[in-house]
Amino acid sequence: MDYDAWRNYSDDDDALLVHGTAVSIDGCGLLILGPSGAGKSSLAIDMLALGAQLVSDDRVWLRASPTGLRLQAPQAVAGRIEARGLGLLSCAHTPEASLKFCLDLSQTCDRRLPFVQEVTRLGQSVTVIPGGPQVPRAAALLLLLQNGFAADD
Repeated sequence: MDYDAWRNYSDDDDALLVHGTAVSIDGCGLLILGPSGAGKSSLAIDMLALGAQLVSDDRVWLRASPTGLRLQAPQAVAGRIEARGLGLLSCAHTPEASLKFCLDLSQTCDRRLPFVQEVTRLGQSVTVIPGGPQVPRAAALLLLLQNGFAADD
């Protein structure tokens, strides 16, 4: 069976429930998608150690708002993150964040400066960054959330 990063685990037509992990900095969110075992939670834990806040681990709600897509934790997983080899850990979390970027660990790009792709979900544009073959470092992802991409001059 092929992996579908955007598979909706909900019957709600106005929201998406995806298999992923979300973190934020100052309300700007990063959605990390990928198959089980791809490293979503591990990358998020590295980002949390550097000052990011957890939104949700394992399942993430995406809901449309007038200002863009919002990331939210399902109640069942709020405030928890899985650490391989340890189990579920309690973690401070923020109830929601604005989706700024998506990192898809199932997509690869061999270019030094990888392409980004724009997809539309719930009528909103989402910037998707390929996560492989070399996964971006947690610190670089924090800088991206804080400052965005540099202009191509």
